[in-house]
Amino acid sequence: MDKALLEASFKHYFDQMGYGIDWQYFTQSMQIQPIRKGEFLFQQGEKVDRLYFLHTGQVRYVSVSETGKEYTQSFAKSPRIIGSTRATIKGTKALFGIQALEDCMIISYPWHSFFDEMRQDKGFLECYCHFMEQIFILKEEKESSFVKDSAEKRYLDFCVDYPELKDKIPQQQIASYLSITPVALSRIRQRLKRT
Repeated sequence: MDKALLEASFKHYFDQMGYGIDWQYFTQSMQIQPIRKGEFLFQQGEKVDRLYFLHTGQVRYVSVSETGKEYTQSFAKSPRIIGSTRATIKGTKALFGIQALEDCMIISYPWHSFFDEMRQDKGFLECYCHFMEQIFILKEEKESSFVKDSAEKRYLDFCVDYPELKDKIPQQQIASYLSITPVALSRIRQRLKRT
């Protein structure tokens, strides 16, 4: 894919938030990473030091317990920034992996070099703050849902948020995202079909 088109898409993602970013500070060279369905962008336990932009496709954030059980933490669809904020900023190992649910086109930049350049621009810093706020809001809403909502309500919300996934990915991945068993999810789906 054309590098200029990918870079324009990356910049547009930020520019559409309306913070008036001045890209004159931006000199980083991108790395293009096509990821096939089922492959991992990075695995749990790996060091991550890049800013990733999901240009096309859809991914899931997945963690694995000590006993080998997989848990789907969240989903992300393009266009959007993806990755592990904790691992990137602290220089530690990722607590989860990112797996492609379909063929994806991802571009990336070295995070620390990118941020050192772009933090000189007020528009970028405002955009970055907005992006981090959105992450915290989504995390807070998900945590609240697990406390207050029934499994059926969480499944219905999943169907609204990710209608393209409900019949596309394995039931176990959806069930782990909802924090229920595949058997419980199957019962919910059967019950909803009858209503």
